[in-house]
Amino acid sequence: MPQTARRLLQPAVLLLLASGLLAALAVPASAGPRSRAAVLAGKLRTQRLENVRFEDAGLEDVLKWLRVATGSNFVLKRSALAKAGIDPADIHVTLTLEKVTPATLLGLVLQPHDLAAQVKGNVVYVTTRVDAMGKPVTRIYSISHITWTKVDFIAPDINLYPSNFTPIEEYESEVVVENDPLNTGDAVAELLQDLVAPGEWDNEGWAVRATDRYLVIRAPKSVQAKIHRALAQIASLK
Repeated sequence: MPQTARRLLQPAVLLLLASGLLAALAVPASAGPRSRAAVLAGKLRTQRLENVRFEDAGLEDVLKWLRVATGSNFVLKRSALAKAGIDPADIHVTLTLEKVTPATLLGLVLQPHDLAAQVKGNVVYVTTRVDAMGKPVTRIYSISHITWTKVDFIAPDINLYPSNFTPIEEYESEVVVENDPLNTGDAVAELLQDLVAPGEWDNEGWAVRATDRYLVIRAPKSVQAKIHRALAQIASLK
């Protein structure tokens, strides 16, 4: 092990022996991968690292430190990084923190490099942000309740008149509201993309196709989960 990495790891070992605050959480043997992932994700959000200091440390050295300090598995997803043209050796970290959660530490280290942590089973994978979102899936959404043609109309006069009374003026007919920005599928799709994952729709495999009645959207499940709420917000504008 390089001397720099050894200097980073030794304080973590001493911290574990001295405090006992970072003991790994017990997971039932019968727990499935999703249950184990949920427990591990919760641990990353709640566990506290008392003292964290890195001086020009490589990304792999940071992950080695985290393995010792948390008792959890941290792995680089090298295939995804290589596909995105990211070399872990080019990433160096300099920071000093106290009483920070592993999740916060990972965010500070990974976000500037467009990376993210993805928990699967009992392993935390460090990968690209796009890869962490998951593979795109295709779903269809009805938007006819949004793109309907909006009209203004004059209500009948409610005054009481005697029988055989002939009004002087005729009722005005319905008038189509012009400049309605939400009467086409393309307009709804454009607004939806701005509300949900703005700037992300050029990612490989993502797509939105629109008619005036339906949207066909291909995106990760984490993005699809936000679409129903966004469409409800858009519908409320009509």
